Amino acid sequence: MPETTMFIGAFIRWLFKGCKTKLKDEIEGNFKGTWGKSYDFENYIIGIITGIVIILITYVFVFII
Repeated sequence: MPETTMFIGAFIRWLFKGCKTKLKDEIEGNFKGTWGKSYDFENYIIGIITGIVIILITYVFVFII
């Protein structure tokens, strides 16, 4: 499961960078971490936040609208 969240985080980060880097480098964590312990950890946190946002949006659409 952590691998999936790290992949999602790497993909989201790659999109935020405007697809200027190679997706493979983002997934493998070939860059230096800026605000976390490591680049993989940062991708993991971004993946968790993205998952929470997806769950909240789904909840809103299913139960509120």
